[in-house]
Amino acid sequence: MKKLFRVIVIVTLLFSIVSLFLEQAKDVGPGVRTAGNVIDYLIVSLVFLEAFVGVVTARYRFLYIKEHKFSLLFIAAFIVLFIIVKSNVFSQFTDTGGSISLLLILLRNAFLVMKIFGRFQKFSKFMENFTIHPAQSILLSFLFVILIGTLVLMMGFTTVDGKGLSFINGLFTSTSAVCVTGLIVVDTATQFTVWGQLVILILIQIGGLGIMILSFFAVFALRRTISLEDKLMLSYMLSEDDMSGLTKSLRNIILITFSIELAGAAVLFAGFLPKFGFSLHNAFLSVFHSVSAFCNAGFSLFSDSLESWRGDPVIIVTVAVLIILGGLSFAVITNVSAALVRRIRRRMTGSSPPKIGLTLNTKIILKYTLLLIVSGMVVFYFLEHANVMKKHDLGDQYLSAFFQSVTLRTAGFNSVPFGAFLPGTYLFMIVFMFIGAASGGTAGGIKINAVVVIGSYLRSFIKGEKQARLGNYSVSPDRVGRSFIILLFGLFSVIIGTFLLSLTERASFLSLFFEATSAFGTVGLSAGVTATLSVFGKMVIIGLMYLGRLGPLTILSAASRKKPKVNIEYPMGDVSIG
Repeated sequence: MKKLFRVIVIVTLLFSIVSLFLEQAKDVGPGVRTAGNVIDYLIVSLVFLEAFVGVVTARYRFLYIKEHKFSLLFIAAFIVLFIIVKSNVFSQFTDTGGSISLLLILLRNAFLVMKIFGRFQKFSKFMENFTIHPAQSILLSFLFVILIGTLVLMMGFTTVDGKGLSFINGLFTSTSAVCVTGLIVVDTATQFTVWGQLVILILIQIGGLGIMILSFFAVFALRRTISLEDKLMLSYMLSEDDMSGLTKSLRNIILITFSIELAGAAVLFAGFLPKFGFSLHNAFLSVFHSVSAFCNAGFSLFSDSLESWRGDPVIIVTVAVLIILGGLSFAVITNVSAALVRRIRRRMTGSSPPKIGLTLNTKIILKYTLLLIVSGMVVFYFLEHANVMKKHDLGDQYLSAFFQSVTLRTAGFNSVPFGAFLPGTYLFMIVFMFIGAASGGTAGGIKINAVVVIGSYLRSFIKGEKQARLGNYSVSPDRVGRSFIILLFGLFSVIIGTFLLSLTERASFLSLFFEATSAFGTVGLSAGVTATLSVFGKMVIIGLMYLGRLGPLTILSAASRKKPKVNIEYPMGDVSIG
């Protein structure tokens, strides 16, 4: 009987979620509407069955009813309200301008949402063994936020036409925002109301920081305690081995994020002043683009992204700096900040504070970020100065080349049109998008860290050295193995994604390859394919964005099952190579 009760809870939860989405669906066929009505009746039947099973299986029924009287009254009210909505009694109120019917629908949905949260509360025990795994919790948290974002974007108040997005477009937009990608199937600047744009902004901020980090920060801010399992989960997300420093690390991440975004918004506000003046609209534009840039999301409230601002160094450089800072990772920013503060304090006071130097990880990220930006700028200028940028003056060409070198590694903004690049430019951009930025930041790609470790291993292998080496430091085989897993997972994802897109989309192979890499790298740049994607193509891109944001290690860790370690040595095998 307990198994039956558990099945009822799970099925009711799933049907409730589906019902909420169908309630917001627009312009659907009669078949979908019929399915929605059937699901509604199934929900009510399951809710009633749950209450009935609870009463029947109770050892002391009177005591059970007394203890659960509020829950049973709630179920009774829910069923009565449902009957009123579905019966002929409901139709007689339509003559009043729809106000009564709208009220009943709102109340019904409110009851349904409350029931869902009630199911979650009971469902949590069933999921306890599942969510205790940090990687699985991260997967679930992102999926949960994406679904909530989809539901909200399907509501009429978010779009200019008052109809809301369709399910597939809502899911695509929500995934793109939460996964800080920036690929769009609906123009953010013209199709959404201010409220819709605000929803997207919130989804970007949640996706950039991570729902789990924001949740734990709220817990710490309220001075609540968390369990050991939660601390282990948080240390996994922050890559922090010392759990005693979790509170400080979390506080630093939140403080760094909001400080940089606020500073960026202030500079952008000044840059937008000549055109938009001292207004709330200017303030919203500034905050939106600052958050979008630092989170490497690439969403813009201008239909041409930043093409109309390509000659404005204040806007272009500020957005580029925000993108770079977001891609460096919080660990690097914290380390550099601590080292700078120490040096300033020593010069001002003449004292010698405890030495805080740059870590190996920080040095690698700073060195190769600069190398990628400079090399990308040179290559882009060389390939496109006589093509898409031939009508721009020399200063604009240099500024555009710099900006595109910065943004193509996961940000998604563009200051030049993307429809007429040379094939070689697209291929070069694919490589840079695939690499991405640093681990631990808001950017995507396979990450600079993994590429550097793989390069160090190959160099050591060619030289005949036993260990991979970075300067005077050796790299553990575990790090090398993880880096190759990330590389292979990325290649496999992009290749499979490109293959699936080629089955249904009418575009060149290079354009589809570019689109798949942009989605997996959470870049958000498009060769003009996104707007024409079929439903199947959109689902492929959604999957790539989700995989790229979470990363292969998180996904593989979530899918794996821990087994007791057994030390077994196998005989050496001989395999011919080369």
